[in-house]
Formats: sequence, C-alpha cells, structure tokens
Amino acid sequence: MSNPAEANFEGVPQEEVAIRLSDHPRATRQIELARGWGGIGAFALVGLLALSSGVPAASAGLRALIAGVVGYMVCWFLAVMVWRHLAVAEEAAARSFAEQRRAALLEEIKRRAAGLADQEEGVS
Repeated sequence: MSNPAEANFEGVPQEEVAIRLSDHPRATRQIELARGWGGIGAFALVGLLALSSGVPAASAGLRALIAGVVGYMVCWFLAVMVWRHLAVAEEAAARSFAEQRRAALLEEIKRRAAGLADQEEGVS
C-alpha cells in the first residue's frame, strides 16, 4: 500500500492526517501556560538570586531578563515536545477505540443478518 489513497477496509480510503498542536485546544493552552510560567519563574529566580548575592541592580536586572527569555524558550521547547508525544498517544488511543467499535459493529451486523436469515428460513 504505497499510495495513501488506496483502500484499506472494504473500499474505505485511508488518509494521512498531520497532527498539528496549533489545532489542539488543550495543547495550545498548556504550551502557552508553560511558556509564561517558565519565563516568569526564571526571571524571578535569577533576579532574586542575583540581588541576594550583592550584584548591582542593573546587572541583576539584565541577568534576570536574559534568564527570563531563556526560561521562556526552554519551557516552550519542552512543552511542545511533551505535547507531541501526548497528541500521538491520543490519536493512537482514538484509532484503537474506533477499530474496536468498528469490529463490534461488524459482528453485530453479522449476528443480526444471521438472525434474519434464520427467521426467513423458518417462515418459508
């Protein structure tokens, strides 16, 4: 099956769908939260440590700003990496559930068809 448009189950085409975190509402919100808290946390931590160690205020402020930007970017990277794995796992779970549901429905259809065939034989 080299062509993704080929049929996989009784004529149903299989489509390749790209998972985009920008379309995932929970992922978008969690990534935004991680970026914000990472930047604020790094800024506050480095600023407090610099001021408590006797560094001049201007230098402490500059260090805190740089740490805030770095913390923002690191937390953004980590949040995206985590959510990529979570989105793939959610997709796999949804696909598994759909396949189980499909198999159960096909079994139910076969069972009902056999019941109807038995009823028609009994009537004839």
